[in-house]
Amino acid sequence: MGKIRDMLTFEGIAYAIYDYPDMLEDMVETACLLVEDELDQVLGKVDFDLASGWEDIAFKQGPIVSLDFFEQVVVPRYKRIGRKLNDAGIDIWYTDCDGDVRPLIPGMLESGLNTMFPWEVNGSGHPADALDRFGTDLRIMGGVNKMVLAEGRDAITAYLKTLEPLVARGGFIPFCDHRCPPNVPEEDYLYYLDLKRSMFG
Repeated sequence: MGKIRDMLTFEGIAYAIYDYPDMLEDMVETACLLVEDELDQVLGKVDFDLASGWEDIAFKQGPIVSLDFFEQVVVPRYKRIGRKLNDAGIDIWYTDCDGDVRPLIPGMLESGLNTMFPWEVNGSGHPADALDRFGTDLRIMGGVNKMVLAEGRDAITAYLKTLEPLVARGGFIPFCDHRCPPNVPEEDYLYYLDLKRSMFG
């Protein structure tokens, strides 16, 4: 639905869910068919380690699409894509979705879409909460609170220590969502990078 959101705009897709649900479902079906057609051309001919997508349909307060629409219309299409990936031996499927993605995770996991990126802490909370809830079914990339980087080295160290057990158990790759904020001193950003390398390899 990310590209459909681009076409209809943020407000447009929010209204279309209620005003033009049949049209919107047709757009979702068309997007799914395009993905399936592309996969049919490459799966079995090229070896892939993972699959990735872009589904930017959430913001800080949660998804911009209703959960009913998502679960009834989008998830069945995800499942079709997921079956093709699974049949090709691809078991890591991630999508780029900003904001608070937590309400979307059950439907995504049900479909085989199992990795969230870039996990914005200020929308989705500390990654430990979701990883504790969903266990090893969920994988996360991101999850470093970039606002902490402006609070100095002690704060950076303390935050990275909260990520240590997540990295140790696997399925979690820590980094800042998007870019480092401009109020972070260069020396502290380099400290963060060096510390992360020394802690996590």
